[in-house]
Amino acid sequence: MSTAIVHAQGATGKVLPELRKTEKKRAPASSLLPSGKLQRRQAEHGKPQLAEREELEVHGSATPAFSGGALGRKRPLDTPFSIRTVTSAEIQERQVKSLSRLLSQDASVVTNGDTYSFNAYSVTVRGVPLDDYNGYKINGSPFYMTTVELPLESFENVQLLKGASGYMYGFNAPGGIINYQTKKPTEQRSFEVDAGYSSAAIASEHIDTGGRLFNKVFGYRLNLTHEKGETYNGSHVERYSGSLGVDARITENLLWTADAIYQNRKIRGLVQDFFIDPTTYPSNSLPDAISGHKDLNSYPGSMFTSHVLFLTTGLKWDISRSWKFHVDYSHSQDWRSYQSEWMSLKGREGNYDSYLSTDPRSWSDYNQAQGILEGCFHTGFVKHDVTLGATWQGLEKYLPTRTEYVNIGSQNMYAPIISRPWSIDNESPVYRNYRSDQVGLFLSDTVTFTPQWSLLAGVRYTNFRQNSYSAEDVRTATYKVNPVTPTVALLYHPVRNMTVYASYVQALENGGTVGNTYKNARQTLPPIRSDQVEVGAKISRRTWDLTGALYRITRGAQYANTDNYYVSNGMQVYQGFELNGHVDLPFGFVVTDSLGIEASNYKKTDPSIQGHTAEAIPTFQNMFTLTNNIQAVPGLSASAEVHYTGRMWGDAMNVYHIPGYTLLNLRASYRTHIGKHRITFRAELDNVANAHYWGVLASDYFYVGAPRSVYLNARFDL
Repeated sequence: MSTAIVHAQGATGKVLPELRKTEKKRAPASSLLPSGKLQRRQAEHGKPQLAEREELEVHGSATPAFSGGALGRKRPLDTPFSIRTVTSAEIQERQVKSLSRLLSQDASVVTNGDTYSFNAYSVTVRGVPLDDYNGYKINGSPFYMTTVELPLESFENVQLLKGASGYMYGFNAPGGIINYQTKKPTEQRSFEVDAGYSSAAIASEHIDTGGRLFNKVFGYRLNLTHEKGETYNGSHVERYSGSLGVDARITENLLWTADAIYQNRKIRGLVQDFFIDPTTYPSNSLPDAISGHKDLNSYPGSMFTSHVLFLTTGLKWDISRSWKFHVDYSHSQDWRSYQSEWMSLKGREGNYDSYLSTDPRSWSDYNQAQGILEGCFHTGFVKHDVTLGATWQGLEKYLPTRTEYVNIGSQNMYAPIISRPWSIDNESPVYRNYRSDQVGLFLSDTVTFTPQWSLLAGVRYTNFRQNSYSAEDVRTATYKVNPVTPTVALLYHPVRNMTVYASYVQALENGGTVGNTYKNARQTLPPIRSDQVEVGAKISRRTWDLTGALYRITRGAQYANTDNYYVSNGMQVYQGFELNGHVDLPFGFVVTDSLGIEASNYKKTDPSIQGHTAEAIPTFQNMFTLTNNIQAVPGLSASAEVHYTGRMWGDAMNVYHIPGYTLLNLRASYRTHIGKHRITFRAELDNVANAHYWGVLASDYFYVGAPRSVYLNARFDL
């Protein structure tokens, strides 16, 4: 395997514990070598390549660089933000195939859906749901994420930038940005195959191969994945995905890149989520949670199908050792169709009405073109690291003219589920419901006064226009705004590999489209403004690292009012503290921990919720992991994780709580060799005690938590 294996915990980074002391890996030059000449060593004939015998022993300082739009490319340690990076090595080690499990070890994140449901993609960061329109990126390009579970096998790493980032990416929610970085061509030929099994009977196969051709001028990276079987709650999943990344070294300083991803994912027999009308719900608590193994599906024809296509191409030009320019274009589409049930809970006895909701077909079309110039220069003793650029984004959404949302009968979650056949017409024309365009100009300058002190200042101007349309293609609403979103941060480096910072960021986000269960369904809400102040510190050492941050976010409020209209009105204030770290101990032990404390409330808003605590935000979360590299058996490691999530309000009117819960996960892996080939066996048992618990989607919406689950995998490197 020719890629360096690193793992970032919090904003710094550390190696997967079992690789820390013994293994050396060739590192991809494009990510770990100093900048200049496309960040590669030069070989004979002027063709950039990694020195043939060069090896890099990977330690915590080798964290993948953070690429933050208008911020440019920097070490996470040198940014005034909290960043969490999950590499492909960790994705493999934890056998992660869903976004909910991907970020489950970060206490600032709350997952908002089951991977086998409509809301598989949804997460909340720092109490704020990520923006479907702009909160998810692939290689820095926007992707409309609604209902999508992306193929994690295709990505080299996934980076979560926490907090508001308006000047870096334009419109986005202040919770943060998730940026998926695709796998890149390898310098040496590689071929890896793995097969897996997970509860209840899902089998998966994956191939990852790469290399360089034509005297190393042309590079490729191909990933193919198939997954099929019965899930833990009785539904059935089948998924095909493929990705291809290529590049061509046109000249010594000019690199062409292109990436393509396609996925077809089908689920049969699924249900969506429970919901409550807090004005009529007769209790101040939820029913006792049921097992995640229970099959709640009552409609025989339930299904959810999604197709994803992402294409991007670009040029990277190293103008000189100090200046570089890159331009790229991306195009993405996602299609979906579903027939599934939402469940309206009537009381603590577990009675509910099942509503069949359908979407015959809908899709989105997203395009971006962007050019960025990065460089540095000096004015006297002061150094300037400058990033400037321009971007255009265009998003169109298409919805069916006819959908179904009908009560198909009552059930009880504790009783056997009664089959409810129903005749529906799941065919419909589609119409353009939404169109937005934004043109942005941005500039940032990191001014370094001394080795200890620097100041980051950035600004983005955005010309934003949003139109909503009726089924007759008549424009029903228009919103225009030309915001200037600034950021400023002061950074202090008291010692090497330590940063103390204070930052201010402003952002705007799309208001979104109202869901079908509200009286103003499908209404497009106006954009929301937010402001964030953050103070934090990061330190990285060879055997330990630690990051901490205090933050305060003010954001326009959205909630369901007493008349069951979903509205934008007033303000929410979020205040919190995060602490993440790891330490290597004697005898092969490694301890990691992530802790989050947050409080939020409504201000200047509807009297029915004025001063109330914001819903769907746990006051306290903690994720603790103990890993041991078992020295008596080389190649064997084992881990135990404890995840605690505190209770939270389930609705904006503070009628009922969603109880807290604790989960225990166990994991082991064993690495050995067959001849010259490495083989890795992995096993994981999640929710060991088979705890029954409720997960939270949004105000008045919640889902059944995942039950005890087994994950097995074997990987063979040729």
